[in-house]
Amino acid sequence: MRWSRGWITAAGVVSVVAAVGGTAFALAGSGALSSQSSVAGKEVCAGQPVELREVGGPAGVLSDQLVVGTSLRITNLANSRTITVPVVGTSTKCAALNFAAFEAVRTPDAGRGPAETVFRRVRVEIVGNAPAPVESSQPRAEAAGRVVCDGAVVQLSDVGGRAAGFSSQLPIGTVVRVTNLDSGRAVTVEVVATGNGCLGLNRAAFGKVAESGMSVVKRVRIEEVT
Repeated sequence: MRWSRGWITAAGVVSVVAAVGGTAFALAGSGALSSQSSVAGKEVCAGQPVELREVGGPAGVLSDQLVVGTSLRITNLANSRTITVPVVGTSTKCAALNFAAFEAVRTPDAGRGPAETVFRRVRVEIVGNAPAPVESSQPRAEAAGRVVCDGAVVQLSDVGGRAAGFSSQLPIGTVVRVTNLDSGRAVTVEVVATGNGCLGLNRAAFGKVAESGMSVVKRVRIEEVT
């Protein structure tokens, strides 16, 4: 019986070829330790709408399944506009776009009514080598109703747009219900960006729970919704 061994390298794949008694066996393995080229071009978030998130900065995606840094190609099937952007943060959706990314692929309004805030006909594909999608590791269903930011005050953040929250502690995409314990007024908002303190509210959200002229609500209950 004779034994011989050889190495064959092609396109980053290392194969060990062994011959035993004239019969060849091959064991193949990737030369890359962490990238998974097999997922390149894979469509993800199939059948799920892609929504706008009121977050500034360079064009990016927020996701509860795709790892930060994953590069995605977003195609609006309604107008064939496409953009390739990285995952830059977390969300409660498989894929949501910040302002810059959403603007790049939406259909211009041209005075035909309210602007789009969601794409229902859209394709999301992984570009290049990237970790495969994973289920969200955040147990949001179990957290629903949990009081957060206990003892914290809620301050006004002088930012426009629809009702939204900012936090230094809660992940982007977290939805919370804020209740003013003095008046009973409440608002439900999504954390859309980082901010100072456990929770701050923009003008639209703050106006729903605070009296006119106030800039801080001191007696407040904040509960996680999702």
